[in-house]
Amino acid sequence: MKHILSLIIVTAFIVGCGKGASVKGRVTFPDGSPLTVGEVIFQTETRMATGPIQSDGSYKLSSTEQNDGVPPGRYGVKIVKAYDSSNTPPGTMPQDALPPIPLIDAKFEKTETSGLACDVKGTTTFDMTVTKP
Repeated sequence: MKHILSLIIVTAFIVGCGKGASVKGRVTFPDGSPLTVGEVIFQTETRMATGPIQSDGSYKLSSTEQNDGVPPGRYGVKIVKAYDSSNTPPGTMPQDALPPIPLIDAKFEKTETSGLACDVKGTTTFDMTVTKP
């Protein structure tokens, strides 16, 4: 009986730890228009989950540790690669390329300055409002 109880506890622990949470949301400006490019990153000292921003502002995260979701915990949030590169024509050599134009305030590029944080406990929707530079 003691061994059966131990087996049940170990099995519950393994099953409980094997599935991360689904995290999704939308990134918009104060007027409701979507941020159409970039990447959302949820980060702790030991974990990171990322997801590309779609043209409608939506994103869905996947973990670098597992493919089935984001491990529970408190995450700092940042947004990177939110630039408009349309000012450089295709085929331009790198040395002739114009710098990309930032679409959001630079504070959102670091978890320490973004002001964004999220507690992931289960299926989570985390919508964000960003400002322009």
